[in-house]
Amino acid sequence: MNWIIALGASSLGIVIGILVAWFVLEAKEMNLKVLSASVTVLTGGAVMGLFQFLSHSQTSEIWFYPIGLLVGFCAASIIDTIYYGYDPNRPKRTRAKNSN
Repeated sequence: MNWIIALGASSLGIVIGILVAWFVLEAKEMNLKVLSASVTVLTGGAVMGLFQFLSHSQTSEIWFYPIGLLVGFCAASIIDTIYYGYDPNRPKRTRAKNSN
């Protein structure tokens, strides 16, 4: 097993998972646009499979990417819940207004 490929794939998965979790948590309402954007980003892992196919390697380290996605999404959701608490009726966070 090539640990550099495994570390890179899992790191990329964690970053993308955190971004998707943040996007879903910040959405004002879950609608088709939010769902399709999330699914598009998550299925972007097919590109990783394409890279493996094009490299003609028989390694299985590429499957660390979906594991990283799951870890990143869950970790960001848990941290958000701990930091902000769980209240489904709370208003979404807003940007700070410029005082100028």
